[in-house]
Amino acid sequence: MRYLQFALRNNELISINDVSSGLECGCVCPECGAMLVAKKGSRRMHHFSHYQAAECENGIETALHLLSKQIIERTKRLYVPSIPSVEKSIGKVTEYDEAIEEKEIDGIIKPDVQLRARMDLWGAGRVVNVEIKVSHAVDEAKKYKLLELGIPTIEIDLSDLGADYTEEKVEQLILSGEKTKWVYSPRAKRYFIEEWLCDIRVSKLRYGKHYWVDFCPLNGLETVYGRWWSELPCFSCECADAPKPIKEIKCLGKLKGIAISSIERIERVERERGFLKSVDLVVNGERIHREFDIPPKKENDIIYD
Repeated sequence: MRYLQFALRNNELISINDVSSGLECGCVCPECGAMLVAKKGSRRMHHFSHYQAAECENGIETALHLLSKQIIERTKRLYVPSIPSVEKSIGKVTEYDEAIEEKEIDGIIKPDVQLRARMDLWGAGRVVNVEIKVSHAVDEAKKYKLLELGIPTIEIDLSDLGADYTEEKVEQLILSGEKTKWVYSPRAKRYFIEEWLCDIRVSKLRYGKHYWVDFCPLNGLETVYGRWWSELPCFSCECADAPKPIKEIKCLGKLKGIAISSIERIERVERERGFLKSVDLVVNGERIHREFDIPPKKENDIIYD
């Protein structure tokens, strides 16, 4: 069972270990604002409980979210991962000069924390937005907006943190990079667009000699066959992940004729059973709409969402 370990007192986050027992703690729930009682007995973990009210459903998540932001704002340090597909990019703990909480950008984007440095930090840039995932990850619409605005953003996933977390434990996790990943980096624009718009095809092995990929969009949704020592004939669709037998191929065949690097905005993406069904893009200032056929559903169909 998870317990509420942090609460608000005078609008400041405080640990159960730093307050008096009972109502003398003077704390309220960070989610609903209800009065809390500090329970510090010997039989159970010390924790806050709602006083004469039902326990708040999101109080624990909100407290962890606030604690994480507070740590980043105080230390101005976090682990910045290596940028995918960028040669010589390395992950490391990076220190910034300024931390700004929930600064609204373009009327839509409001990162949990924005970190800024006076000079360009090798491999990390001058500005990075930080999102804290406790219950909800960054959604697709927000990712596409990051592409349009060219905003480097990372996400720290604390959704599976145990009940006995402390401020020290959360700070250690933030600095370890164990749960940190890039949501978007302008330096790896092509990589992220490919991730967002690709279809995943399964490469199946048979007798160690042949393998094939189902539902090629440039071959009438027919199967494409290959040999283990050669590449699949991918119809010049820029599929770079097809050499030799691998289990998953990121297929971009549906976007043939569109220069990935020229995509300025992703306005809408529709999928069905994990397959790309339609897209609305802005490419070199021109709006492009494409619709695609979806393969018939097969028995034991594997769905990629």
